[in-house]
Amino acid sequence: MERLIDMGLPAVGVGAAAALAFRRWYRSFEWQTAHDEVHQARTGDGWNIGLYRYRPTGEKRHPYPLVCAHGMAGTRLIYDLHEHYSIARYLAAEGFDVWTIDWRGRMDSWPDGGPDRTSQWDFDDLVQQDFPAVVNRVLDVSGAPEAFWLGMEMSGQVLYAASIDRLADKIRGAVTMGSPVLTPKTALVPGVTSAPKGRSGGRVPFRGGAAFAGPVLAYTKSRVLESSFRGCNVDPVVVSRYFRNGIPDEATDLVDQFAVWIREGVMRSRDGRRVYSCHLDEVKVPLLMLAAELDLQRPAEAVEAAFESMGSTDKTLIRCGRAQGFAVDYGHDDLLTGLASPSEVFPRIRDWLEERSESP
Repeated sequence: MERLIDMGLPAVGVGAAAALAFRRWYRSFEWQTAHDEVHQARTGDGWNIGLYRYRPTGEKRHPYPLVCAHGMAGTRLIYDLHEHYSIARYLAAEGFDVWTIDWRGRMDSWPDGGPDRTSQWDFDDLVQQDFPAVVNRVLDVSGAPEAFWLGMEMSGQVLYAASIDRLADKIRGAVTMGSPVLTPKTALVPGVTSAPKGRSGGRVPFRGGAAFAGPVLAYTKSRVLESSFRGCNVDPVVVSRYFRNGIPDEATDLVDQFAVWIREGVMRSRDGRRVYSCHLDEVKVPLLMLAAELDLQRPAEAVEAAFESMGSTDKTLIRCGRAQGFAVDYGHDDLLTGLASPSEVFPRIRDWLEERSESP
């Protein structure tokens, strides 16, 4: 028996050392964004929405701030995960007053008293409450009369709905990235048509699995991540930082609303009174719509279909893929975080914003 115990001790020691090394490896992905200021926008229903400002650092100074908002089950970190692949830092260096936000229900965006597991929210709350509160707060602090909007995925859809609901009159122009109106049933939308499918305590549990498995999948270039980040176009440290720090659990009301849209082929308010997908001709704001050619979550064809229906007289569609002259066929999240994004995607967004900053 003593001999067996002695033989087991080295194995225990090796296991403990491996566990310690693994924990240290995970800690190496802890991350904070490089914003200059923190503000809050107070919504009409009592939520405090976190705003993170990047002051312009370049020689130019553009007159209109840019508000950047994330997708479903995401956070503002998608805009600033690495000094070399951060569109927030890039545009600030080009003279833009950049603001990233966290929609309600993540990070520090909660009612008074902080996080509450009993809270629910849906797409309508983002459109009717968070969007106007954020835009008004940014304009109040900056002193500008109008702002630009950059919406990733769901946040582009928020812009479309806000425009239809006449809530976007202070938006000078909008850039949307991977933001269709109708998403096909074949798309791999996490929490809806792909994992996680479970529900727990009013939440879809994205956070735990992403934080644990994300870095391993990133460094092994697993195809499991292809629906979010294409392994050929991302630095694994970027993906690891996002999955460790930037993925929250999401409200079931919001995720289930998207599930209804996909199942029924419609985009509408939760009560059914506003069918946004039938009123796209009312979206008049100037639009730059970017689609990733290999976006498995929000296919480029769906983005193009939305583009064709928009009522804006100033609208541009860019499909980011090799057939269009890009170095790679982009995926869903690497539009913003890809190895080639700073040289191919960011300048196109900058140029579009600059042109509309200078026009009357």
